[in-house]
Amino acid sequence: MRKLVVIADDITGGNATGVLLAKLGWKVLTVPDHQVSITGSLEGHDAVVWNAATRLLPAEEAGLRVRRMTELVLSHESRPLLAKRIDSTLRGSIGRETEAVLHMMPPETIAAVVPAFPESGRFTRGGELFVYGVPVHQTEAGRDPFTPVRTSRVVDWIQSQTSLPVGLLETGKYTIQTDLRRELDRLIALGHKLIVCDAESDEEIEKLAEVWAGLDIPVLPVDPGPFTAAYAAAKNAERKRILLVSGSLAETARKQLDYLEQSFPVGMMTVNVDRLTDGAQDYIAEVVHRVKELTEQFQVVGLRTDGAPTNRCDGHTVSQAVARLVMKLIHRYPFDGLYLSGGEVAFTTLQAMEVKGLQLMGEVLPLCVMAKLVGGPFQGMHIITKGGSVGDEAAILTSVKALLRQGGEIKWNRNDPYWALPSEIRRVSGRKSH
Repeated sequence: MRKLVVIADDITGGNATGVLLAKLGWKVLTVPDHQVSITGSLEGHDAVVWNAATRLLPAEEAGLRVRRMTELVLSHESRPLLAKRIDSTLRGSIGRETEAVLHMMPPETIAAVVPAFPESGRFTRGGELFVYGVPVHQTEAGRDPFTPVRTSRVVDWIQSQTSLPVGLLETGKYTIQTDLRRELDRLIALGHKLIVCDAESDEEIEKLAEVWAGLDIPVLPVDPGPFTAAYAAAKNAERKRILLVSGSLAETARKQLDYLEQSFPVGMMTVNVDRLTDGAQDYIAEVVHRVKELTEQFQVVGLRTDGAPTNRCDGHTVSQAVARLVMKLIHRYPFDGLYLSGGEVAFTTLQAMEVKGLQLMGEVLPLCVMAKLVGGPFQGMHIITKGGSVGDEAAILTSVKALLRQGGEIKWNRNDPYWALPSEIRRVSGRKSH
């Protein structure tokens, strides 16, 4: 995964951003002092939050400090993603510091300014920032003795601190992603270097992150934390491949799979259970080849067994055959995460993978659990297990997105038969030896 460096305006806010990344499974370090080098820290962490301590500095001095820190970050050989953490109530030299970062980045870079933290009551609507429904300049932030916020109009406030053009994207006006993207493209074409985006909920922040991550130009997230976490996760998700295996015959699971195919770009195959359990080598080879094609087109590849019912095999026999197929696929192709539905299929597959334990990480949904594999050749891989009759129609979609967002790298076992594969396959997979 690509590293992330967040340049924060103060230590408490920086830690808040870091925790959001940690919840996604990222290994995060906060460096409190801007004078301490972070070069070594990047090697052992997925993300580093570097405190600039600029909140109370004069604008010019704050800009110079942030510019120097940006230069050091961008000189690192890994060229990490970069984000600028700002105060959730707009205190500090937001415009000047953002401008300082942009001046060090490629000229086509656009700053995505999303001054919202819905869980803390901060949201933006119509370009105005509210704190629990009160315009921010009417709260204690407007009476701050050192950095008072004079207006709740975010574009006006930031524009007063920078010479770069600032635009506004009113997210709530666009219910369809393509329309939101079209408006974003228009604002960029008009020459705006900072684009303030409305966001009233975490769902809107995730929608914005997906749209911004789809741009082919560099993006600088500027926010109190939630957008940075969502954007970084979306960018790293672009590199991931997930294998989805549904062994459930429940009607609920069938509807969830149908909803997934309608709502998300997934390469789905319906497996012929009878031919699979018969051990027909030509059919197995056909499935393996088809999965290869799908991994080249889709981030998520799915196998579903709810097609034509079988009367010839019991559930255990079917699960064993599915597990053997899954093992062929995960040894051969570069999957980063695994979704398993149907208790017997999940158990048999994990048994075949030589898993010693599951490090439980939390619920994605009730009765739908994220875990990390412990032991065996796939140590560290993230998986989700879910009962077939659990959840609403979007449950599998929610699970897939959670796997794509999850941080951390798999510590592959060099004794895994994967390492006996031709080197060109290993290069394509992007898996690294340790």
